[in-house]
Amino acid sequence: MRTLARTWARVGLRPEEMQAWIAALGVDGAVIARDCRTVGIALSAMGVVLDGRRVKERLRGGESAFSAMARAAACGRSLKD
Repeated sequence: MRTLARTWARVGLRPEEMQAWIAALGVDGAVIARDCRTVGIALSAMGVVLDGRRVKERLRGGESAFSAMARAAACGRSLKD
């Protein structure tokens, strides 16, 4: 658990933001959350459906944040706030 806590701490979120990202991506989703923030994918976009799958499912399944952003653009969708 300490390793997970340190990983989340490095993402640089306020506690309430961290809780929301954990709720969306799971306790082991810190790296995904960091990557989403880096490419500009908003937390509010986790429920957006792209090609039949929600963004959070794609990311948890291994699709990169960059790829999800590109897929959204190709579909004419925005994943930013």
